[in-house]
Amino acid sequence: MPKPTMKTRGVLLSMRAANEKPSRDENFSAWLLDQARELRTRQPVGINWQAVAEELEEVTARIRHALLGDLEALLQHLLKLQYEPSSSEWRGRSRSWKLHAAEHRDGVIDILEDSKNLCNSMHEFVRKAYPRARRRAALETGHKESRYPDACPWSRAQILDVKFFPESFK
Repeated sequence: MPKPTMKTRGVLLSMRAANEKPSRDENFSAWLLDQARELRTRQPVGINWQAVAEELEEVTARIRHALLGDLEALLQHLLKLQYEPSSSEWRGRSRSWKLHAAEHRDGVIDILEDSKNLCNSMHEFVRKAYPRARRRAALETGHKESRYPDACPWSRAQILDVKFFPESFK
């Protein structure tokens, strides 16, 4: 005779497994969902407070890192679009640079839409990401870093504007 099952979040679980507490080490995703359920039902006895705090800190760090990475890549491509001196190089590569800038801009926007706190700290992320983007643009193009401005030349609105791509440097 088959085991009785119940459907939870689209996954069939045996009744026995549904009553067991998931292990953080063995099934992290299930553990997170269980901890969220415990929080929602206000059952503090079932919450591993230390582990939840650690995971929240790590998740926050990963989100901040993802935002910084997407912002660095976006700014790097915007720099190449605006400051590439060779018209033939610009014509040959600008389409690719725009595509990559759009991809990373979408990532930045997605993260910021999910976090008002990060949105309010955007200037701090730009301040950290821009020097890295400047260095990478110089490495990729073979130009000196001094070719690019010391500070980010675009406003927050331009950085986040899905239609904004700077014109080539003349």
